[in-house]
Amino acid sequence: MRRAIAPLILLLFVLAGCEKEMDLADRLPKASLELTDGYCLVAGEQVVVNHRDISYYDYGAHLLYLKSHRSSAEFLEEAGSLTVYAGGEEIYMVNTHPGYSSSMPWGPFIWTFPTFYEDYIIAIDLMATLTGFMEEGSDSREDPRIVKALKKYGQYREGLHCEIVSCNYSGSGEVLLHLKLSNRDEVNYYYLDPEKMGMGLFHYFTNGLSLWNDDEGQSYTNRAEHISPYPWDSWDLEWMSLLEGGSSVIITLEYNNFETVPAGTYMAMFNFPGLAHVERDQLAQRHGQIWLGKLQLNREVVVE
Repeated sequence: MRRAIAPLILLLFVLAGCEKEMDLADRLPKASLELTDGYCLVAGEQVVVNHRDISYYDYGAHLLYLKSHRSSAEFLEEAGSLTVYAGGEEIYMVNTHPGYSSSMPWGPFIWTFPTFYEDYIIAIDLMATLTGFMEEGSDSREDPRIVKALKKYGQYREGLHCEIVSCNYSGSGEVLLHLKLSNRDEVNYYYLDPEKMGMGLFHYFTNGLSLWNDDEGQSYTNRAEHISPYPWDSWDLEWMSLLEGGSSVIITLEYNNFETVPAGTYMAMFNFPGLAHVERDQLAQRHGQIWLGKLQLNREVVVE
């Protein structure tokens, strides 16, 4: 009798696995697309996005813009995980993660409902250690084979690039932060301008500057007021400035109530924000396109 039970349990596991695969296939679009030599996303055995569905990929913000005939809602909620292909080669795997989950994802991932973007955007995020963010070549989303496949079909954009130029802390809790924002595309982009928005509204879209001491495992943060727009997902073009293609601008942020920071070496960390909730037909404005996304910035600084 015991000999009969073991094969039965094994059979149940096999059947459960088959049922799970069938369930995934049932939930995804019925017909798999062709795996092309461009940028593709594959869920299980099904190609759910190929280069014919893509308008372009913002390589700086890692946002995939879909053409008007496609929506991420068709497959993203049910996929579980996706594999990125480029030039017919498997590049890396990216997991999906519910926005309501209390757990944190790791590595490359895509937020699912509730997500920050409209359904014509697939945002591929990255959760890594600070060392992982800083190490060159540690980001699997950045691969020359991906760039090559995107460029082949005119779908590659570098987007905006941002760096911390300087970060000066004074003992009175004042910090002067200088950022350099560069447009590496030929397209003009509208970006969120803290000078036009004010510090409070700008910091609704970002947590702002923090200083991390790795030896102590301690983070020191700003105390900037956060002012929410009303309604929460609204925006105004008057908040933005235009950055023409191939140009750059210096952005200055002044913090007047920063936490007290002991002398030492720190990693200055800042997320430069863009909008997220913008309808497809509102992206293109009179003199350029609204830039979406966020950029993670890091720079070592010394506090004396």
